[in-house]
Amino acid sequence: MSKQEKGDFPMLLDDAKALAGEIKAFKDDLHRHPELSFQETRTTGAISSKLAPLGVELIDLGMETGVVALLRGSKPGKTVALRADIDAIAQQEPEGPCSSEVPGIMHACGHDFHTAGLYGAARLLAARREALAGDVVFLFQCAEEITRGAAAMVAHGLWEKLPRKPDCLFGFHNRPELPRGRVAVLPGPIMAGKCHFELTLHGRAGHGGSPHKCVDVIVPAAAIVQAVQTIVSRSTDPLESLVCAVCSIHAGTAENFVPDTLTMTGSIRAHSDGVIAHARERIEAITRGVCAAHGCTCEVRFIPQVPVTWNGPEMTKLAQKAAEAVVGAENVAQPRPDLGSEDFAVFGRDVPAFFYWVGSGFPGQHNPCWHNEGFRTDDGALPIAAALLAQSALTALEG
Repeated sequence: MSKQEKGDFPMLLDDAKALAGEIKAFKDDLHRHPELSFQETRTTGAISSKLAPLGVELIDLGMETGVVALLRGSKPGKTVALRADIDAIAQQEPEGPCSSEVPGIMHACGHDFHTAGLYGAARLLAARREALAGDVVFLFQCAEEITRGAAAMVAHGLWEKLPRKPDCLFGFHNRPELPRGRVAVLPGPIMAGKCHFELTLHGRAGHGGSPHKCVDVIVPAAAIVQAVQTIVSRSTDPLESLVCAVCSIHAGTAENFVPDTLTMTGSIRAHSDGVIAHARERIEAITRGVCAAHGCTCEVRFIPQVPVTWNGPEMTKLAQKAAEAVVGAENVAQPRPDLGSEDFAVFGRDVPAFFYWVGSGFPGQHNPCWHNEGFRTDDGALPIAAALLAQSALTALEG
């Protein structure tokens, strides 16, 4: 066991707790001033201002939002990246202590918690610069909520503009269902891959009193909605995870007209690329078959979003070691994966990556889920998040 493992690792959480007030104040400021995807200009400025005194190098990607910072260690070694997302969602937050001051926008997914946690990690690692054998990159990513920010950063030359491409990457998301003090380390899939679909049906318009003279698109659309449910229940291995849902339908203008065009949209989410591919095939076959049976035509369009967020075995070993050092083996959990999606996975296609869940729930209380107006985080978990990210970097640099 190294000297760092014996002494420096436990000190990380102690030092993070000493920074708790400052980290919490930063989180509260972000919470009061939420910004939507690709509009996070104030947030970007606030992050840059907080990082400036740490002696990191800011990497200019030519983007209006998001921050990339490089901490150079005093000795040569690997490069490890740490990531947090920074955007909020369009949702009204009820009035309360430290609630959003921006009407109709709130941090209902905890990205303010993530940003503050990564800032805390930067503070911890900057204080250990002289002992660092390698470099650490801090990625404050914009536009996760619309799952486009990671791809935008990569397209703007993220990897090329760094001195070297990171050897690995760690990120995390708060988890209200886990109480403060717990950290989830899951091998394999933790968040779902996602693909949107758009189905457009074309019929023949006419008067509602003469249905035999029209080709109604409403009836085949209803049949498609029903049939799509069978993709999960009858066309997919019951042991595979899959959500295949129609989420919007747009058609018609008046109660006595038969519309000639209908558009429905939805999404496919699964923990396997193969399952997503199979669902796409079934949606297209069902749509074309139903439309043919009802005498209308159709257009089927798929819009891939993000791949599966996957934790590989080697990265899982590093993450397990880091998490145990921060919270103890007894507080490392393995809950079931989730079918929400994360564009952290886009980075994971380019570098080995690991994604944690950090418990943010108030112990013994009901904790509303992500994207709920009552969503909140137990900010006593902020030092844990900061220490976990810093610990992950140190563990990987030593590995």
